[in-house]
Amino acid sequence: MNLREFRRILRQTLLVPIALLLALATFFLLDLERFSSALHALDHSDRVTSQINGLQKFILDQETGMRGYELSSDHAMLVPYKESKVPIQNCFATLRGLLADNSAQERRLSLLSERYQVWLVRSQEMIAGESSLLNDPRIHQQNKLLMDNIREVVNQMLLEEDARRRLLSERAPRIEHGELVSILTAALLIGVILALFTRERLRTVATSYNSALDELGRRSQEVNESRRWFQTTLESIGDAVIACDFGGRIRFLNAVAEELTGWTLHEAHGRLLTEVFNIIHEETRKPSENPVEKVRKLKKVVGLANHTVLISRQGKEHVIDDSAAPIIGESGEMTGIVLVFHDVTEQRRTEAALVTGEKLAVAGRLAASIAHEIHNPLDSVTNLMFLLREEEDAAKRAEYLRLAEQELSRTMQISRAMLSLYRESKSPVALDLKDLIEGVLLLLERRIAQQEVDLKVEFRENCIVEGYPAELRQVFTNVTVNAIDAAGPHGRVCIRLEGAPAEEFRAAGAIIEVMDSGPGVAEKAGTQLFQPFFTTKGEKGTGLGLWVSMGIVQKHGGMMRLENCKENGYGGACAWIYLPARTMMSREKSA
Repeated sequence: MNLREFRRILRQTLLVPIALLLALATFFLLDLERFSSALHALDHSDRVTSQINGLQKFILDQETGMRGYELSSDHAMLVPYKESKVPIQNCFATLRGLLADNSAQERRLSLLSERYQVWLVRSQEMIAGESSLLNDPRIHQQNKLLMDNIREVVNQMLLEEDARRRLLSERAPRIEHGELVSILTAALLIGVILALFTRERLRTVATSYNSALDELGRRSQEVNESRRWFQTTLESIGDAVIACDFGGRIRFLNAVAEELTGWTLHEAHGRLLTEVFNIIHEETRKPSENPVEKVRKLKKVVGLANHTVLISRQGKEHVIDDSAAPIIGESGEMTGIVLVFHDVTEQRRTEAALVTGEKLAVAGRLAASIAHEIHNPLDSVTNLMFLLREEEDAAKRAEYLRLAEQELSRTMQISRAMLSLYRESKSPVALDLKDLIEGVLLLLERRIAQQEVDLKVEFRENCIVEGYPAELRQVFTNVTVNAIDAAGPHGRVCIRLEGAPAEEFRAAGAIIEVMDSGPGVAEKAGTQLFQPFFTTKGEKGTGLGLWVSMGIVQKHGGMMRLENCKENGYGGACAWIYLPARTMMSREKSA
């Protein structure tokens, strides 16, 4: 049973008894109304009877006063007669209101009123007439007959009300008894219905509850099994995993994380991440930003900074790489942070060896070309020295010395360029990219001349950036050699340098473009160009040049991409390189 069905049953269990009790209360009120109506009718009959008796009494008082006056002719005897007039009129008015719903009694009341009016007129005539009328037996007989007719009507009305009252008196107990029986029956019936309904609902709820308990037990078992399975999975994976709550306190470490940090889960549980996960920058040796704080601010997956070193509890250093991500609860709120990282120390050593090997390969490839460049000036100097020994003319000796000095200067320039290609600096320095690129072209001058490549250089402005000279010379050597090889004999190569203003996601710096007239970048090879050991040169290439170049550019905080050129005259590939004015290391130091 789902939650909606369970709530529906609970509503029925609550509302049905209330509805039945309301029905019982309505039934009770209706019966009470019937009993109240019966009592009201009985009270009404009593009031009618009381008014009829009062009317009869006042009429008799009038008759008594009139008889006394007839016998004594004394006006003092008319006091009851006069005092009863107003009460009699009131009684008639009250009875008319009480008998408005009883047509038979209303007719009798009208008849009584008519006869009373006749008697009243006759008596008033006797009071206002001559004394001879008072002694007339015939007049007395008529008055007596009128009064008897009045009494007859009054008696009929009293008998009617008495019969009505007896009927109402007999019905009231029956109504009361019937109401009691009805209420008890209805209460018993509703009680039985409620008992059966509640029993059925409770049985359904109990069944559902037992089913829910069984389902809960099954799900709890599944959750425990799933939890053990995920625990085993996290313990078995090759990456280190650390899970923290929203406050940055550790809740879980897997075996790899324990090995790299030097802390066991029991020791680290509840501690702040900064106590266990001690990370610094590999080069600056300064503490790196806490990934928990970064995830809390950005609320998204973030990568650890490059060159991040984890210092274990025992002081051992591990170069690590990977990311931190928020843990989102069911409500959509962030409840924690998980770190997933792995030791890349050996990988960095391998990459460093590959980079060094590529540097040596670049130097080796240039050595043959440079040897010829150095040999020619030295050969010229030897010849000039021979001429100097035989020449006596001072002017010619001076000219020979000038030429020899010029050739030696060229030799020194080529030698310095060759040394700078391999010399490694420990920190970034300010570089004039124009001078740096010209030095690279000097080393490649013989190669360019041999292939008769049309080289065009566009230095639109002086660009000063911070960087590692030897590494950047290697980058420009790689991309320039690739452009020369792609262009082929009699091909065209263009090297363009210009400044790059600051943008929303990019700092100010310089952009270098190396374009060629070769076949361009194949669509299938586009996604693999910067992967190690991938080459399009066959046995002539190592597959490391672009990969190493990409790493160097990224180390400087720049970007590099290789795409097909769209500029007129250069339909081949275009190596696009962006270098910021300041390296990431410099920005971190200043921050």
